[in-house]
Amino acid sequence: MQTYTGKYYNAQTDSSVDAAITLTAKQITIEIKNAQGEPRQIHWFWDQVKHPSAGTLEYPGYPLQRITVSSLTFADAVAFNLQNKKGPRFFANRGRTIVGITFLVVVALVALVYFWFIPFVAVRIANNIPVSYEEKLGQSSYDALMQQYHEDTAATRLVNEFFDRLNIHSNYAVQITVVQQKETNAFALPGGHIIVYDQLLKQMKHYEELAALLSHEYSHVELKHTTKTIFRSMGTYMFMSLIFGDMSGAGAVIVENANSLKSLQYSRRLEKEADLHGLELLQARHIDARGFQWLFNTLKQESGLQPSEWLSSHPDLDNRVRYINEHALPERAVTDSSLYRIFITLKQ
Repeated sequence: MQTYTGKYYNAQTDSSVDAAITLTAKQITIEIKNAQGEPRQIHWFWDQVKHPSAGTLEYPGYPLQRITVSSLTFADAVAFNLQNKKGPRFFANRGRTIVGITFLVVVALVALVYFWFIPFVAVRIANNIPVSYEEKLGQSSYDALMQQYHEDTAATRLVNEFFDRLNIHSNYAVQITVVQQKETNAFALPGGHIIVYDQLLKQMKHYEELAALLSHEYSHVELKHTTKTIFRSMGTYMFMSLIFGDMSGAGAVIVENANSLKSLQYSRRLEKEADLHGLELLQARHIDARGFQWLFNTLKQESGLQPSEWLSSHPDLDNRVRYINEHALPERAVTDSSLYRIFITLKQ
């Protein structure tokens, strides 16, 4: 530490005064006297110091400050401190910067693993689990859900007869259950269970609507959409359970969250895939593709009842009508008397 005699200039007062200037590794201390002759100290830190010319240092900001010292050793001392990265405060600031950057990188990596990697892996696992395991998960969810519903057994028998008449070959044992509920809703569970609210059936006017609804919900099962979406939304729990081979733990997670399955949110890509797959099923059986349009119109009608959960979990109905019409083949539909008869019996 060495003290030099020099001049201190302050742009605010536009005046220079004599100053005792002390250099340390941490800072420059400038001691001056105010108008009343009282001593005052000013501190400059090396990481802010500018060196425009020999013997002159500046401290930027408002007001601009400047010191001048004529001593040759002062110039050497200044050069030494500037060469050593401007003192400990620089290192302290740089250290804090490194810690901050490291923290942000760690947070970003954790977020990447949690929000992307685990759901990504969970979905890949869902793609490859056997049908038998999906059926066990679906049955557990079904048993938990049915505790809050009252089944309409007559309607259940007729709707299953209707689906069987569609003659859709599948690896899943599809089982449709109609429940008494004053909402327009239907949803699929893993492994083949489909639950339909009777209020939705009551509002239908065409058997093609029922065919469209069942083909859509069945497509979610057949294409593993329900299983994939559950695994993605509950990715962390499912991933850890499956990684450690705890299949019962994975099942427990789904059962615990079974109530959320009735309003499960699929991605728009999966919804479109289920719509178009369902459309293919209808057209292969020469069922009028307008069944989807009629179904969507039924769902959109104001009924004075509770808002449809099917609507909240299946957005953009107008857009879906548009792409259904774009992909529908121009062939002439044929009335299926067996499906029509079952539908009329169901309505009665």
